[in-house]
Amino acid sequence: MRPPITDDELELLNQDMSTLSRAQFNEGQVFDALRLLEMRRQTAKLEAIKRLLESKSE
Repeated sequence: MRPPITDDELELLNQDMSTLSRAQFNEGQVFDALRLLEMRRQTAKLEAIKRLLESKSE
């Protein structure tokens, strides 16, 4: 089961959708772009965790 969506996540989603619509993306492009943005956010989170773990092991 996934955790509930937070207000911060909804705000980021609304900002992303607004930015993409201003760039005149069509609906399919918006969904593709949102998927890519989410992957980038997850990658950034994992990289931050990795750096933290590496700094603790030194």
